[in-house]
Amino acid sequence: MQEVTWLRRIGLVSAVMAVGLAAASVAAHADGYDTPRNATATGAGSTYAAGLAAAEQRARQSVLAVGHDCTPGTYNTMLTYASPGGGTWVFRSTHQAMCVD
Repeated sequence: MQEVTWLRRIGLVSAVMAVGLAAASVAAHADGYDTPRNATATGAGSTYAAGLAAAEQRARQSVLAVGHDCTPGTYNTMLTYASPGGGTWVFRSTHQAMCVD
């Protein structure tokens, strides 16, 4: 009987999450954010954080250059190079956002 209750809870949580995600998508479209945009850029820095920030900032700027008003969106960033001494960190970042056309 414990398993049935546990499975039922997982089903309810999944259903609530699905409804929440659908509502967020509809709300974004209702505000006029209906054009998906994405861009990929490379950035480097002398520290891990600086390299990461540079790549994400460049990708975001590329998206904003085409879409004049965009949601915060999401980033998919990966380390592409780290120098042996740790003085150079290079990242490649893809930014995806919904924009107003």
